Amino acid sequence: MSRYQNVVLMLAVSVLVPASVAAQSVGIGPRLSLVRGDLATETPSTRLLGGTVRMRSSSLTSLELSMDYRVTRNDARTERIRETPMQASLLIMPIRAALAPYALGGVGLYSQRVDTLGPFVSGAPQEVLDSTLSRKIGWHAGFGAELKLSSRAAVFVDYRYQFVKFTKTEDPATGTNIPYVGRVNFSHQGSMWTSGVAFYF
Repeated sequence: MSRYQNVVLMLAVSVLVPASVAAQSVGIGPRLSLVRGDLATETPSTRLLGGTVRMRSSSLTSLELSMDYRVTRNDARTERIRETPMQASLLIMPIRAALAPYALGGVGLYSQRVDTLGPFVSGAPQEVLDSTLSRKIGWHAGFGAELKLSSRAAVFVDYRYQFVKFTKTEDPATGTNIPYVGRVNFSHQGSMWTSGVAFYF
């Protein structure tokens, strides 16, 4: 089974497994994501719109499945980029209150399709001359809070580090890993703010 199939399976399991848990509730709603740009490479920040499904699987945990979507075109209208990132996350909520802070972690599948388009003619659809699909898989982690508006609605805001990696510290003299507990380096590639509304039923 390929890595892509494994991730799709994990995303599906994160939604289907809690269905048998008693006294759970499911929240569905829109969300807005702001992916921070890179100043070093002059990459601008990007905004994506999407949706989220949150399942309260226990008194301390929730499962979340989200998907965003964004389409951009170059100035000459010869290229179209479609981004569809998906994330499956575990939310740990030590306090279930009107304002519930949480830590989160999970896996994401980030898909990007680049279409080469034919000449633009007003009122007519552009022909797709070529299309390239790329996918990346990576872990994410972060923190946030959910504010309860009523028994059926809540708003949330969180901050997520993308493509998170934990690597052991190397001994500069020998080039081998230092076998000390706690000697772990944290690295990531990019980060994002997400906010949205969940309507529970």
